[in-house]
Amino acid sequence: MDVKNQTIPSEFIILGFSNIMEFQEIFFGILLLIYLTTLAGNIGIIVVTRLDVCLHKPMYFFLMNLSFLDICYTSTTVPKMLENLSMEKKTISYVGCITQLYFFVSFVGTECVLLAVMAYDRYVAICNPLRYTIIMSKMVCGNLAASCWIAGMANSAIHTYFTFRLPFCGANELNYFFCDIPPLLSLACADTSINEATLLTIGVFIGWTPFLCIIMSYIYIISTILKIRSTKGRHKAFSTCGSHLTMVLLYYGSAIFTYVRPISSYSLNKDRLVSMLYSFVTPMLNPIIYTLKNKEVKSALKKVLKTRRALKVKNRVETEIRNYTAPSKFIFVWFSDLPKLQTSLFGLISLIYFVTWVGNAVILIVTRLDVTLHKPMYFFLGILSFLDICYTSATVPKILDNLLKEKKSISFEGCLVQMYFFLCFLGTECVLLAVMAYDRYVAICNPLQYLIIMNKKVCGSLATFCWTVGLVNSTIHTYFTFTLPFCASNELNYFFCDIPPLLALSCADTSVNEIILLVAGTLLAWAPCLCIITSYVYIISAILKINSREGRQKAFSTCSSHITVVIFFYATAIFTYMRPISSYSLDRDRLLSLLYSFLTPMLNPAIYTLKNKDVKRALKKTFLMKTF
Repeated sequence: MDVKNQTIPSEFIILGFSNIMEFQEIFFGILLLIYLTTLAGNIGIIVVTRLDVCLHKPMYFFLMNLSFLDICYTSTTVPKMLENLSMEKKTISYVGCITQLYFFVSFVGTECVLLAVMAYDRYVAICNPLRYTIIMSKMVCGNLAASCWIAGMANSAIHTYFTFRLPFCGANELNYFFCDIPPLLSLACADTSINEATLLTIGVFIGWTPFLCIIMSYIYIISTILKIRSTKGRHKAFSTCGSHLTMVLLYYGSAIFTYVRPISSYSLNKDRLVSMLYSFVTPMLNPIIYTLKNKEVKSALKKVLKTRRALKVKNRVETEIRNYTAPSKFIFVWFSDLPKLQTSLFGLISLIYFVTWVGNAVILIVTRLDVTLHKPMYFFLGILSFLDICYTSATVPKILDNLLKEKKSISFEGCLVQMYFFLCFLGTECVLLAVMAYDRYVAICNPLQYLIIMNKKVCGSLATFCWTVGLVNSTIHTYFTFTLPFCASNELNYFFCDIPPLLALSCADTSVNEIILLVAGTLLAWAPCLCIITSYVYIISAILKINSREGRQKAFSTCSSHITVVIFFYATAIFTYMRPISSYSLDRDRLLSLLYSFLTPMLNPAIYTLKNKDVKRALKKTFLMKTF
């Protein structure tokens, strides 16, 4: 075939679902359930290994890396699969396919090497227990983990380069669920012998070599275990290896079968099913295998979720609970540090609040009155402005009131109400920013179907979803925070009622609250943040394909405002909430809270008017042209 006629396809059509057209809704449900189970299970492992001191060992450090990897590489394929299952045309852009393949192969390669490192860790622990902590020091563990990631990324970069330099000659139908090397090579209209040689060579290093290291490690491990005289000792040694061995057999069996074979022997129908094993099923089973087969993880789970530190704090808690009465009010002591600046602070915060109100009210009025702004993007912008007014109003009036008073306090009930509404609006905004990114993705990457996909019903449902998530998140946090005993302490070293300063006041174990913060933070902050990043990867790749400079500039202008707001908002909010309570520095965190509590809501209208031509035009029309 003449290579001159070769064109790079703009997109690939995913045909993996074509055989199950009648069962797509069922398949969507099963896949979503698998994905949620994978996320919940692996997040659970990460949380438990972080919080339980008994699991601060090399074995569980690597297990945490494994769980993070499982979350990562399922997240590179499953969201796009779920999207395709809900759409009539199941496609992925050329750039999207490159991105998906790169990250998927990177995480798969990293996991291959990591499993060998975990086997080596077990070998040292069982065969050389006296020198275990010296050999597997923190520095060594860090270097081994870094080596795994570097090997995975290097492996992926090579495969991605050699795969996408091939000509596809217009062929763009992938008989697979996602972008992977075998189905892409079968589409190529050129000689793939170099790719096969690369697959085989790297497969030996990334697949067979680690696998042989694992086998060698377990030969030594088993021979050492058999020398242990006590049955209990042998059983304990085997239990620390059983989980890892089960994982290795499941993972390597399917991965080696998929990649380390000549392309001519591939059967895509059969390989699709095998790919499901290491792509979806194995990451879901990892947490189950490690909790069912590992006594230390099981006991840590029980400790963290049920009875953590129960015996250690029993007497102290009993004494405190007897003396405990919910404080009638909380006193804000931070203002006492700056008595001379209180008048200036009052003026400054009043100005910020006034500008926030005026700016966001103007956005609401303009998007309502101007017919040209009756689009999904500006519908969500209107909600964002309303949210900014709401959550500044949940805190600022009370702050101003306290600045005028000698005794700066808030009632217990007032604190509860303030925190509930503040967290509700904050959580809603986290999800809304992800929805706004999705709206921009559809508008730029699928402009012809934009108004069909983002119809009024869909926009209303997405907005309702944002509010529901915010309400649920706030209810959970408020309940778990205000059921804690505060004993005699009621001095809040903060501007307003928020989770970190309240947990710092509690005289009880806050580990459950920390877990909830971490899990909710992952779902409300990191998950939307990843959605935004993914959306903008597709958006930027689509914009770069636009031939006209004016077209590119217009497309970028509709996104730049949103990106600026996202960076301001997420950076400060994630830093504030996604850390262990022990690492909080209230002096530093107060300043950070100012950013997402007062400054971001004030800057939003300025960002959207300065960077958005449609809004500027509408402002001129509404407030200037009406006089003529």
